[in-house]
Amino acid sequence: MSNYETENRAIAYVIAHERTAGRTATDARHIPGSKVDVESIDDVTGEKRLIEIKAFGGAGRGDVLWLEPNQIEALEQVPGPHLYLVTDVRSVDSSNIRILDLTGEQLRARLEARREKHYFEVPLPTALYDDLHSKAASPPSATGTQFSLQVLEAVTVLHRRGYHRIRFVAMWSPNGLGVRMFVGRQSEVPGGHPREEFLDRIAYTSLNDADEPARDFADTSIPAWWSAEMIADQLLAVLPPTQPLADDPTYVAELQELF
Repeated sequence: MSNYETENRAIAYVIAHERTAGRTATDARHIPGSKVDVESIDDVTGEKRLIEIKAFGGAGRGDVLWLEPNQIEALEQVPGPHLYLVTDVRSVDSSNIRILDLTGEQLRARLEARREKHYFEVPLPTALYDDLHSKAASPPSATGTQFSLQVLEAVTVLHRRGYHRIRFVAMWSPNGLGVRMFVGRQSEVPGGHPREEFLDRIAYTSLNDADEPARDFADTSIPAWWSAEMIADQLLAVLPPTQPLADDPTYVAELQELF
């Protein structure tokens, strides 16, 4: 995973974390005039939270914070800034990821102790790291119903990209206690339960309605915080090659109604 991909994944996780906390967050990197990575607004009070993000591929414990000059400028100029240290972004176990919220007096003290090099080196004592880590929330979870809606939305993303041969099917399991979900090309998933010989060519899983931080689907463990675009990319990576097709508005309308 490249540094760019690590940063994008960290921001996607932060946006999901903010949503779980009752705040609506936006990737602000391309908003004219914004100085931070993410802007988050409380859904009840309307209070805005300005968030700069430092992503770690691993735990980051014992490391210094390498901050660029524009990051230092943002943290010193915006009101009430939060520096989110997003750890373990590259971990194969998505449940390891955490957000360490460095803000207020703790953040001011760290910035005052910075050492200017080519970038700014900000010391982060292990005691402070451990204190922040103990307060960090676990990754968000999703029920089977919510996960199926995430996958359904991912299929609509694929159709918006022009992949109209992709089909989504969900049906009750024989015992009526769960749902079987299938995603694949129209030739393998024509609208009902696929034939056994097609199962190695499609993405499928069985779902109950327990809260889970991640579910195995499409040859990987998909965390609850993944966006529809990320799930869509994973589906394209594992399904047999398919090419964009001429517009299919009827099926798109059916998907939207189902969603």
